[in-house]
This record gives sequence, C-alpha cells and structure tokens, in this order.
Amino acid sequence: METPHDHLPGITDDPVIQLLLRGEASTLHEAEEKYLDAAIPEILALLDGPLSNDELARHPLLQLMLAHGSRGWEDSIL
Repeated sequence: METPHDHLPGITDDPVIQLLLRGEASTLHEAEEKYLDAAIPEILALLDGPLSNDELARHPLLQLMLAHGSRGWEDSIL
C-alpha cells in the first residue's frame, strides 16, 4: 500500500528518504545501506571517472559511503 506524501524539495526527492517513505527500510541506517548497495555501479563509475581525489572526497555519494565505513574487526576473516 503506497501512501501519498507531499513533495518537499530536498527531502522527499532524496533516494534514502524515499526508501523510508515507501516502507522498504525501517531505519535510516538500513535505508542508507540499501541505497549504497544499489549505487555500487555509480560509485565504481565515479572512481573510474575524471574527478580528482579532492572532488571525489566532496561527492555526496562517496561521503555517505565513507561515513558507513568498513566492517568491524569482528567481521574480519583474520
């Protein structure tokens, strides 16, 4: 069941917020993880593109990815 939401520029057009509004994620962290998983091809294209390291560091998608970090040591294969 889809619930209509008023369009709020900068909020409801955010892909992470859309996942929450559609009920595809129950927390912000879960929505960000789902968005990042779906954005892997875009992330790889950015890394393979012409942007400098400084420009990449300022890109919102890569900032979100870096904010989520990597797996903790307890998930390491070592």
